Amino acid sequence: MLIDSIDIFCEVIDNYGDVGVAYRLARELKRIYPNKELRFIINQTKELNLIKNNEDILIIDYEDMNKIEHPADLVIETFACNIPEIYMNKALKTSKLMINLEYFSSEDWVDDFHLQESFLGGNFKKYFFIPGLSEKSGGIILDKEFLDRKNKVQKNREYYLKQFNINENYDLIISVFSYEKNFDNFLKALQKLDKKVLLLLLSEKTQKNFIKYFDNNDYYDKIKAVKLPFFTYDKYEELLALCDINLVRGEDSFVRALLLAKPFLWHIYPQDENTHIVKLESFLEKYCPNNKELKETFINYNTNKDDFSYFF
Repeated sequence: MLIDSIDIFCEVIDNYGDVGVAYRLARELKRIYPNKELRFIINQTKELNLIKNNEDILIIDYEDMNKIEHPADLVIETFACNIPEIYMNKALKTSKLMINLEYFSSEDWVDDFHLQESFLGGNFKKYFFIPGLSEKSGGIILDKEFLDRKNKVQKNREYYLKQFNINENYDLIISVFSYEKNFDNFLKALQKLDKKVLLLLLSEKTQKNFIKYFDNNDYYDKIKAVKLPFFTYDKYEELLALCDINLVRGEDSFVRALLLAKPFLWHIYPQDENTHIVKLESFLEKYCPNNKELKETFINYNTNKDDFSYFF
């Protein structure tokens, strides 16, 4: 099948990580296939301010959908986003292939569902692509820019410490990116270490979690907490590569932390009826099947029964 053009759709609702995943994919496809026409179609173009744009990728707002006369040969629908009917009506007649990029999952059903076809009619075929850890899944999407960034930080650590205004020496530097959570046990474990620790707090939710510990409180004398501004995705990746330990949330930062091969804990997005714990357990069965203590550390971190003895 000859593919000369690619359209990638991304819909931002309340998960900005989706934009990072989708646009990184766009940049990597453009790097691999520089001669292919590539358009990135998104409902909130302002969110791309968080990403280093590629000038060779055409950005189109959903509001300008009616200006697209010819849909691409390959249409990539990220995370079951809503592709407007005005586009799909044309694509059904002229496009060749659609790929529905799903969220990462390590659950067993993925092996049977990955690359399954969804019937659209005519010659326009649609397949599901599901990232995961098993051989039958889609694996993890890895872009060259991430690898280059990781290597640069590792080779120039002192330079990047200064870029983040870290001018003192610390025994441990830890990034924290979380949903609402109690960090009592975490800070107690760090305090017992009797080491100089720097906590880098990302996002308003994370920072609110720590207010009660550090506002007018000198108890944690060797632990310094710093509130960081909202970073671009690329700068956040630099920070992850710089830190000794990363506490991450959601899917996008989780995959970045996983690829760095550094100690990390994943605060998975909470769902009703503990569905998220099932997803987490499925990941742990493939990530560390024989490491009971590490499994328990991840589970406890997500159920407010924190025990950090595995790390500290």
